[in-house]
Amino acid sequence: MLNLIESGKYSSRTQVLRDSVELQAWREARLKAFEDSFAEGVAEEAISEGESVEDVFLPLIAKYQALADSKK
Repeated sequence: MLNLIESGKYSSRTQVLRDSVELQAWREARLKAFEDSFAEGVAEEAISEGESVEDVFLPLIAKYQALADSKK
């Protein structure tokens, strides 16, 4: 963190931490958007093959919830 301040990129520790929190939120939003898009594509494919939405989404929801929980 000190290197970032000493280099002049940031003027305080608060700015470094704020930017870090914003970056983490951005990453999480991008991951959620990807997961939603992926799940939608899988569901559409499954529906076209005659699988129920529940059979497709419940395992996906459990998988990505476990992934999200492990990152906390």
